[in-house]
Amino acid sequence: MVQGCCVRGSDTAEQHSLFRRHRSQGSESAGDKSSQRTSPEPIAGDRKRSARADFIFDRPSPPPLNQTPLLPPDRGSNSSIRTLSPSQKTSLGLHLISQPSAKSCLDIVFIHGLGGDSRKTWSRDNNPELFWPGLWLPLETQLERARIFTFGYNANFRPGEAKSMASITDFAKELLFELRFGKTHEGEKLGIGETPLIFVTHSMGGLLAKKACLLGQNDEHYKDLVRSISAIMFLSTPHRGSNLADILNRILVASFQSARNFITDLHRSSMALEEINEQFRHIAPRLSIWSFYETLPTPIGPRKMMVLEKDSAILGYSKEISRPLYADHHGVCKYSSPEDANYVSVRNALGTLAEEIAHKVGVSADQAMDEFQTLQGLFSSFFEYDDDLNKYNRLWIEGTCEWILHENAISDWISTPAGCHLVWFSAAPASGKSVLSAYVVTALQQRSLAPQFFFFNFGDQHKRSVANLLRSIACQIAKENRAFRRGLLDLSKQGLRVDKADASVIWHKVYENILFKMEHRRPFFWVIDALDECDTPKLLLDLIRTCSSSSVPLRIFIASRQTESIQMGVAKATRSLRFTKLEKHSLDHNAQDIQRLVEQEVGHMRGSEQIKNLVIQKILARAEGNFLWTRLVLEEIVYCHTASGIQETLDEFPSDMQKLYDRMEHAILKLPRKSSRLLAKALLRWTTGARRPMSLRELSQALEPDFPEILDLKRTISDVCGQFIRVDASDYVALIHQTAREYLIQPRETELFIDVQANHEALCIKTVWSLLDSRITSDMIDNDAASQSYLLYAATSWMYHLKASKSGSGELLDVLVRFFDGGAFPLWVHLLSRTGHLDVLMKTSKSLASFVALVRKEDASKNPLLRRLSDLQLLDQWAVDLIRIVAKFSISLLKYPRAIYGLVSPFSPETSALHQQPYCKNHRDLCVVGDLDSVWTDRLARVSLPEGFEAYKLACAGQYVTILGANGRIIVWDFQTFMEVHVVEHGEPVTSIVLNVQGDRLATYGLQTTKLWAIPSGGVLYSVSNNVEARAITLSFTNNDTRILAGFDDRAVRFFDVGQTENEWRYVHPTLFKEPLTAEAAANSPTCVAFSRDGSYAGVAYRGFPLSIWSLETGECINRCNRAQGTNFFADQYTTGWYVAWRFVWNPVTDHVIGFYIDGFVFKWHPLTGEHQEAQAYANDVTASSDGKLFLSSTSTGIVKVWDFADFSVLYQLSSDDLLIGLAFSPDCLRFFDLRCGTVNSVNAWEPNSLLRFSDAEEAVSDLASETAISMSVGQASEARLEQFEAVSALAACPNGKCVCVGTDDGSVQLRSTNGSDAVEVGKFNNFMEVSHLAWSQDSQYMVAADLGGDIMLSQIEITDHSHLTETTQIMPLKNPKLDLEEQVIHEILFSPGSSLLLIVASRSGYVWSLKGASLRASGILVDGNLRKWVSHPTHHEWLLGIGSADVRVFGWQDLLECREPVSYLHIHSVRQDKVLISDFNGDVDVATKLLKCTNVDAPAPTSEKVRAMVTQDLKYVLIQLSSNDSFTGFRRFFILPMAEMEPIKAGVNQTGTFLIRSAAIPDNVRSRVRIALAILPGDRFIFLDWDSWVNSYKLVDFAHQSASPGISSKPLKHHGNEGDESVQRHYFVPDDWAMGGSLDLCCMTADGTLIYPRDDKVSMIKANLNRPAFPRGSAF
Repeated sequence: MVQGCCVRGSDTAEQHSLFRRHRSQGSESAGDKSSQRTSPEPIAGDRKRSARADFIFDRPSPPPLNQTPLLPPDRGSNSSIRTLSPSQKTSLGLHLISQPSAKSCLDIVFIHGLGGDSRKTWSRDNNPELFWPGLWLPLETQLERARIFTFGYNANFRPGEAKSMASITDFAKELLFELRFGKTHEGEKLGIGETPLIFVTHSMGGLLAKKACLLGQNDEHYKDLVRSISAIMFLSTPHRGSNLADILNRILVASFQSARNFITDLHRSSMALEEINEQFRHIAPRLSIWSFYETLPTPIGPRKMMVLEKDSAILGYSKEISRPLYADHHGVCKYSSPEDANYVSVRNALGTLAEEIAHKVGVSADQAMDEFQTLQGLFSSFFEYDDDLNKYNRLWIEGTCEWILHENAISDWISTPAGCHLVWFSAAPASGKSVLSAYVVTALQQRSLAPQFFFFNFGDQHKRSVANLLRSIACQIAKENRAFRRGLLDLSKQGLRVDKADASVIWHKVYENILFKMEHRRPFFWVIDALDECDTPKLLLDLIRTCSSSSVPLRIFIASRQTESIQMGVAKATRSLRFTKLEKHSLDHNAQDIQRLVEQEVGHMRGSEQIKNLVIQKILARAEGNFLWTRLVLEEIVYCHTASGIQETLDEFPSDMQKLYDRMEHAILKLPRKSSRLLAKALLRWTTGARRPMSLRELSQALEPDFPEILDLKRTISDVCGQFIRVDASDYVALIHQTAREYLIQPRETELFIDVQANHEALCIKTVWSLLDSRITSDMIDNDAASQSYLLYAATSWMYHLKASKSGSGELLDVLVRFFDGGAFPLWVHLLSRTGHLDVLMKTSKSLASFVALVRKEDASKNPLLRRLSDLQLLDQWAVDLIRIVAKFSISLLKYPRAIYGLVSPFSPETSALHQQPYCKNHRDLCVVGDLDSVWTDRLARVSLPEGFEAYKLACAGQYVTILGANGRIIVWDFQTFMEVHVVEHGEPVTSIVLNVQGDRLATYGLQTTKLWAIPSGGVLYSVSNNVEARAITLSFTNNDTRILAGFDDRAVRFFDVGQTENEWRYVHPTLFKEPLTAEAAANSPTCVAFSRDGSYAGVAYRGFPLSIWSLETGECINRCNRAQGTNFFADQYTTGWYVAWRFVWNPVTDHVIGFYIDGFVFKWHPLTGEHQEAQAYANDVTASSDGKLFLSSTSTGIVKVWDFADFSVLYQLSSDDLLIGLAFSPDCLRFFDLRCGTVNSVNAWEPNSLLRFSDAEEAVSDLASETAISMSVGQASEARLEQFEAVSALAACPNGKCVCVGTDDGSVQLRSTNGSDAVEVGKFNNFMEVSHLAWSQDSQYMVAADLGGDIMLSQIEITDHSHLTETTQIMPLKNPKLDLEEQVIHEILFSPGSSLLLIVASRSGYVWSLKGASLRASGILVDGNLRKWVSHPTHHEWLLGIGSADVRVFGWQDLLECREPVSYLHIHSVRQDKVLISDFNGDVDVATKLLKCTNVDAPAPTSEKVRAMVTQDLKYVLIQLSSNDSFTGFRRFFILPMAEMEPIKAGVNQTGTFLIRSAAIPDNVRSRVRIALAILPGDRFIFLDWDSWVNSYKLVDFAHQSASPGISSKPLKHHGNEGDESVQRHYFVPDDWAMGGSLDLCCMTADGTLIYPRDDKVSMIKANLNRPAFPRGSAF
């Protein structure tokens, strides 16, 4: 436990004074001849001591009695008020003696020597004012950000001391333990090891430090700590022992004491020292080592002698820095002043180390910066949260509000030692509650208590939702607390979007799961103002009620008016929390504050003191505790010029706020000009109805159509608005108070009455019309001016006003139809994309749907001829299209906002509104033909599982989806892209798998072993033998992923702890699941076991026993699911009190159990409260979303239902005829996955509109809901059906580019035109197996197909008109090759250049079939043939090239014999010597050849890399793409080989017979962008798809001129044009759902640039003009 601390701050004047005094004393002593020696002479008492060895070492003195240990502050706080603890209660253990006010970046630990003390060792003459580590070092500039510790251990040896058998090893273990597990008095972790660590050691302390390094480096608990050790400073350390150790032990024996082990270790050449030195030399090179040694003899009794010679005090390492100190063995660590020469030397050494470490940890600083940048991205709207606090602080008058701190309720609230304490301060409206709340925040800040705060404001939509309050407080805590920040960032990585989640989810995920479980003893202070202006105050109070479970102390201060809903919520909260109600509804509680305000303001008035005193008296007499009234009357009398005028104003000024508002309104109505009155009303309409406060600039632009060229809007507001409106210091406009808004919207017969709904309708029309302005252009949007103007407000707010209007008027319908049917839509989306507000499309979709439903309801009573059905249908279509735009195109639009112009609509369904609008049509020659979806589909992706892969289970967490197959194979995919990440091989059948929440750990339970895997790398982290004769039904991670729980089919729960050296499955509790046996029910083998979110409870279901919930801690049954009476049961059921629940899951947020009864009912049940609800629906499986808001149920017949958990209603239903095996939600809960078993086993990703709309439901509630509304319906359940289809399995484009051949899963082969007109059946394999390969002859006359069974279909095709394939195509079957493949699989088929021969490459062999003779021409063994890509030599048609991952082999077409040496293309990856590059040899073939022998390139080992190859149009080069089968690595390599180098053998052959050719590499900045190579088009344009799914082109340049030597070159190609990414041109993107799964491997490109793209059973042709980029160079994306 850390005992005390010194923390630098602004109040350290006393320390600085002491520091200056010591420097001054040092200067004075420098002139004193008698004090020139730094090392002190022995004092008289020393000379009289007996000749005992305690003089060799430091003697500790008794601990002082007057010490008061101080608590260190919360790490990361901005505290600046700190003091210094003069001493410690004990010298043992770890002591924090100094902590910087800013975040520390370095830790320094002082370790004393034999007989020393954690303080006295470092204090000259035992004087606490000379304790230099705590008093002087913290003030050194280079060390001002270092935490400083001392460590004490019991190394006493004097006679009379307690006998200790400890050794240096024991002390080292003690040091490691204290460093690793040390905590502050408040129980907070010290976090030593998170920053670099320096040891400063004296004498034996250096040996202890070395031993600690050795012990910790291989210990799982300490190795991270040891890695953080950067330097050790040795002060007279006996590395090789000391002869005085013998003397000391003899003295102990003479004193009737036994020898000490730790003294024995100090003998010269002792085994302990030799062992330490021998091992330490292996780790010393990574450390910075500084050694200081003594040069003066040390007094020992009546004489002096050298305690430690130089040879023992230094290590002699090459990088060691050593220096003598003019001191004896005592004095090397004790100094007389900051000017002491020895101190200066040690200080400079530490300063140098600190500078070096600061340079080395730049990466760590960058990491911290990255954390803050990520945090800012998560909380972009909340990262700067001081505006409201500053606004109210500006209204504060010095001396006011102080009374609040003297209230007993507040004093107790601040000083409550533990638990959670809620204070509710209630007062009348306009009594200064917000200023008072700001004062409380500031007071807490001044006390270094780092409060979090939030000011509700009904006038700002952003500041009236509970979710935004929780986001703001979380952001504030995260900025100050690193542990919480990292937990929050980890949560983000798991898929939680804090900016989108609703309040309940944020509370559970962020607060309950992270904050409340932190080890943090200091309380968090929350100040929440104006709760009465919150949309849902009851919801917030319900959440706060659960704070009783927090291990972190919470102090919550809430200020508000007293409303019924708040009173009810507080009453509930008081049942579980400590609660104090502070009511101030009397008129005198703030009288003194109002008096100070009045006196200050009146003091600035003109006039005599008598008049001022009279004014003060009259205002105070009528103020009645109302600050707003007081400020208004003070503003009024400012404009008075006479005493009588002041008197008249005071007499006429109403005391009642209602009458005051009447007077203010009357003043507006009396304005002489009608235009002024209209302007005032317009201003009041905007400020009352605006979604948020508007700036002067925005408001001026909003008024322009009706009130152009307002000269000075700020003054105009003051002149015409009668004090209703205020302009703050940031030039934002708002009503003076919430009561003013209530007055204006109160129905009354007056011109200024504002009808809320009518006002929102008018504002909606105005904002939409502003977007229809013809002056708006895309260039204007690309300028920042658009994002800072009223235009952005209009773009993000019109749908808010539409929904708030609750109107279905014809005028609204007209303007909406014009908006969506005109040219404003793409500009609107461009602006939203440019400013990062695409989520507005989701809100617009919901507002449109509500509006259309309202209009249809109103139209029901109208004449059918008057109904505008086509217009409503248009808006209905857009309501769907807007959601799909976000789902399918958001990533591309956010990166390239201009993509909305012509690059989105071609990929939308033909019947969609987006596709049909002329302004969305392409203007860049982009069109998509072929098979297009007729409507938007809910399925994002379908991925077929490998042939023969029998799937059992599906799991999803973090970024990954895992599929468990037979024989223990687990496939891991990225859930966003469906790219295969890794294949985990357990090595035996696996019965259960589980991912941790982060998705970076996978546990698999096999028949013999359980393994823990790192994801995505696939490495085994831990393995334990399964020592039980049972099968695991379920697995679960608990205890921060350090423990794995398992439920077994033998009715037991077992666990093991990760990282233990000796481990096995152990029982959690012996009584778990020990159900009683009755005549009515018998608990047999469980059908389902599931653990609660925190691992506290386990549920178990049986075939013949009710569902039971057990406590894992006590082993007791908590409850059984006895079904509610009145439900119909089967007649043969055992009892009427329960029913078999077959499967179930836990709701991770509410701890409900969700399951199904086998009689066809789905239920939810809370084991603790007994709540039970059910709905009729058959199910075979259930799973819950991570936010607890949704759950899925499925049947074996292929029906999936998505349920709203709160309403227990179905949102979405999906029907199919496939067998469903597994279900899982994505981490963001926006999509779900299913595992299907059909003709082809597959995994499907679904993203229905209902899920997308539901995800945004909470925000809609916060917008306009009443206080009690906390959920809303998202409409009736939508339905979809998955039709059966045969997916495309192979694809080949005809060389003439006019048609494409398509093979499917059922063995069918079709011919399709690239213009998308029609298709012709070529044939079908009789065995109905998947078509695996297709190929065309170069003359486009022949086509060949092969299936997985090894059958081959050969056809001759004649087409006279490619635009009419059906009528003009003649297909003539040829004799099919019959080969004895001996169970080999066909890997490739290829026609010869003359179309006379056909190559068939199998697993081990190759075959050449003659088309003319219809016979087998040749066959033979092909070395690694299945790992190569086979192409005909473009210029030597008699040659055949087999391109591998390191070489090219050349064969003859006629005989399939290798006709020359292998041709190796050298690449840097082949060179294993890190610092050797081929380019360094400048084409020296001999040197390169020698290097080849070292790297074994001449005989490359077969690899599993995929090889793609394409020949340039001029036949000069071949481009090779090598890609790893492990998609996670993203490993892509590209090489361009010259065909000219494959001529007959020339100079350059090495001794092993491998021919070396030079290759060019694509520049790294281009290579890193390539996801898949598509083609090389005329002009050497390399076409590829990048990782953002964009089609790009890159101009390749002839590289023959790059190296005149025929030798080796690995230099990259030169750019065409300027260097950098400008050499790459983007043309168009492919939608994200198209790029998922395995379709990328099948796509191809024709010679004219048409991209042939397969999707499921469809083939689309994307035609584009690739001669120009989608965006002109330099245009904004």
